[in-house]
Amino acid sequence: MMRFIFLLIYNLLLPVFLLVSIPGYLIKMKRRGGIGTGLRERFGLYKRKKSEEPQGGLYVHAVSVGEVFIALKFIREWQKTHSEPVVLATSTATGHQVVRDAALPGVRALYSPLDVPGLSGRCLKRFNPRAVVLIEAELWPNFAEACHRRRIPMVMLNARLSPRSEGRYRKVRAITSLLFSRLTALGAQNERDKGRFAGIGVKEEIITVTGSIKFDVLGDTPTAPREEFRTLLSTMAAGKPVVLAASTHAGEEALIATAIREAGAFPLIVPRHAERRADVVKDLTAAGFAPILRTAGDLPAELPQNLCYVADTTGELRDWTALADVAVIGKSFLAKGGQNPVEAIAAKVPVVFGPDMTNFADLVTLLNAENSVWQCEKEELATTIRRILTDKAEADARKERAYQALSVHSGATKRSVELVETLY
Repeated sequence: MMRFIFLLIYNLLLPVFLLVSIPGYLIKMKRRGGIGTGLRERFGLYKRKKSEEPQGGLYVHAVSVGEVFIALKFIREWQKTHSEPVVLATSTATGHQVVRDAALPGVRALYSPLDVPGLSGRCLKRFNPRAVVLIEAELWPNFAEACHRRRIPMVMLNARLSPRSEGRYRKVRAITSLLFSRLTALGAQNERDKGRFAGIGVKEEIITVTGSIKFDVLGDTPTAPREEFRTLLSTMAAGKPVVLAASTHAGEEALIATAIREAGAFPLIVPRHAERRADVVKDLTAAGFAPILRTAGDLPAELPQNLCYVADTTGELRDWTALADVAVIGKSFLAKGGQNPVEAIAAKVPVVFGPDMTNFADLVTLLNAENSVWQCEKEELATTIRRILTDKAEADARKERAYQALSVHSGATKRSVELVETLY
């Protein structure tokens, strides 16, 4: 009865939420190039015939670009031992583009259906998956019910739960336990996450600690620096060390670039959202820089003074990181939560971030315990960068300790595959 009441209220309120949010969502999709890429699939409208769709394979659901990269990493490991087709569903244009760009054989890029009654069942009937994989905490009530009715096992991988989220979920534990009861298995990132999920009502017997796929870097093939990128940076930096400002948010581009300039290095900026390019250029120009956008094409014949380079693209952060002498992590100085420093650590690049890294609290605790990264206030950033560039021995020691700190997650991708195999 309680489940019925919860779903009834949810399905009464959801249409109101969609009416308010969908116009903004469509505007965002247009701005990010999502119109014309199959966005109608979110509303249960498909261009392909059902007979042309992959049947009886694995259905993987991811949302953000970061979750899509985790899903792709899992799928690559899965395909080493499985030949069945895979459907990879996402709800954003950028995530959908990343799936298409990856061009993995046997993988169908899909826009996930809106979580309204009927659409989830229509989608599952169309692809008839043998199992559903949810990346991190993406669990929608109607989709979960549709899987349950069709007896499709559903596993959540790379699952994590922050203390703040745990506190919110505990307040509605009766509801969260109902929702999570539809899961067949859950792969938690660590023992703390296992305890948090158990604390909000997930049955402990379905929780397995698999580690973090995102932090499972030791088995990755290191990114080989792209020569065209190396040539570009060599031309622009003119012998200066290159400092990367990674996944920056509003206002951080000018702040970090200024600190990089004061430290005597060349600023390479990779904003979190490429569509912010106009605001990024405006802020950098006001700070006395002459920014050049990657999307502008070739470099001018004569490079301006106070040059900085803005890689306003999606999916190339790893390539730029491989060529940096230092990486400064965005969303940690002027915004809240921080961005993921793992790509820089995996590339063995010294890492600096600001005071607020609450989205990665467990990881930062691990890294700080090993004295393997630098964390500072914005006023100390220039001094910190200069120190890293000056004391190479200390920088080398810290980046190696950071790399080793992630070794506890080595094999997480394979363990996640093995967990799904127990249900498949």
